[in-house]
Amino acid sequence: MTTVFGNEGNNFYSAFFEPDSTQRRAALDAWVESATPAIQAAVSEELKAFVEFVTEGRWTEEGWKLGEEKLRRIQNDYHLIMDIKVRKLDLREAFKGELPTPVIQKSTPLDVQAAQHNSKLQETPNRDSEDDDTGDDNDGGRTPNDDRSDSMNPNNDAYDAAMDNHSDQMNPNNEAYWSSRGH
Repeated sequence: MTTVFGNEGNNFYSAFFEPDSTQRRAALDAWVESATPAIQAAVSEELKAFVEFVTEGRWTEEGWKLGEEKLRRIQNDYHLIMDIKVRKLDLREAFKGELPTPVIQKSTPLDVQAAQHNSKLQETPNRDSEDDDTGDDNDGGRTPNDDRSDSMNPNNDAYDAAMDNHSDQMNPNNEAYWSSRGH
């Protein structure tokens, strides 16, 4: 099960947002020291949960033999891995721990520059874009490359949709299979 480190996560962001590189390094080092105890405690719980998952139904002689066969088959390809990362939780994902209190973003000099740049872009007509004259140009400034990046990122919903579409196109029992071949 996913463990969320709410306060530790917010403290990481605060340390990373330090503008001075020397102070940022010190803040990140201090964050590592302060976050370690909470993460170490979670590692113990994660390992216990892992052992329970692997041994579920494996306490009988027959269950043990099936488990042993499976683990021997996968041993060279499956490795014990610990991932610590910043990522978005899936809405259906079960987790333990606490979500951090939402942070209200304050404007930074880079935000102001980006806003000024975007307003200049909006003032300049783009001759290459097709305008349907509906006045609804709210695409968020996304490009086809952005959409492709989304569909190639396994942490994005667009990836799942692309994989579903790919599966449909590879299945002769699906209408998408035939339409993708011009039938």
